[in-house]
Amino acid sequence: MILDLDAIPFFLDKDATDDDYSLFRGEYSSGSSGIMRFEDNALVLEFVTALSEYSMTSFKQSRTDVETRIIPLHLIQSIECKRWKMRNNTGDWKHIWNPKMIITTKSLKVLENIPSARGNELMLTLEARGLQNARAFAVQVVALLAEERLQRIESGSAKKQLPPNS
Repeated sequence: MILDLDAIPFFLDKDATDDDYSLFRGEYSSGSSGIMRFEDNALVLEFVTALSEYSMTSFKQSRTDVETRIIPLHLIQSIECKRWKMRNNTGDWKHIWNPKMIITTKSLKVLENIPSARGNELMLTLEARGLQNARAFAVQVVALLAEERLQRIESGSAKKQLPPNS
């Protein structure tokens, strides 16, 4: 199956230093931003992290180099887009956060060193206007996952059905 999937922009909200005391030392991360695309049977995440250093007399901003992480298709357990809503005081539904894409993997190693990854789950914050593209992206990746699993099952059952050589 050949798909024409667009790149999906995302944000990672976690502090890149992974250190609660970095703010007291005069450094912090304002988060990471990047794009995700499907390439060669894998999800490719490219992102940069914005870093800031400050003191009493100066303020300096910098970015890390582009980091690339590859998540092979066979290691993806699920992928879904969610949007949280709540009722305001008039009883109307209100979207309270930007939509999220949640990727669950079969391996902890594949999400290693990605900011905001928690165990085998990666939550990406999406742009509000890009929700439809992200949902289409997730649906197509799930279709590819199902197709790959079906091929694996068929190839496994074909091997079992072969008569033994006599």
